[in-house]
Amino acid sequence: MYRVSFAVLLGTVLFTVNACATQPHPSSPSATEPTMPTHATFAGQPISLSDSEGRCALTYGNRPALIMDMQWPCRFSEDLQKNLRVEYFEQTPILMVERSEHLPAPSKGCKTDRQPVRLHHDRLEPAMVGRIAACGPAQWDQKAFIGMFDW
Repeated sequence: MYRVSFAVLLGTVLFTVNACATQPHPSSPSATEPTMPTHATFAGQPISLSDSEGRCALTYGNRPALIMDMQWPCRFSEDLQKNLRVEYFEQTPILMVERSEHLPAPSKGCKTDRQPVRLHHDRLEPAMVGRIAACGPAQWDQKAFIGMFDW
């Protein structure tokens, strides 16, 4: 009886320790949300993402930070070469800021927030955040970049 109880207890402890060790810390990015890329060049100027009181902040050149409508951590959408993905519409450059988080177990899905930002008339202009049920990062269709803006 002692051996069975000890074996059950030991198994439970090992399972719990393993489960705790594999869960991401709430302040750390999830497996689908690498911390990079958060620095790039956009329209000839350095651009970066940072944490501003739990919100994602976008800094372009020497301008004041633009506080995004999504939580930190966030990232830039990348092209196939792992560079900042920039789409153009009517000669206007547009980038995408995104963040993904896993849904609670037992789901293997994610929710992803995407917020396009365009450089329009020499100022950054964010669109609304779009939330989708998918795990990022992903290769979004160009419509995801341009469709949230009034042209």
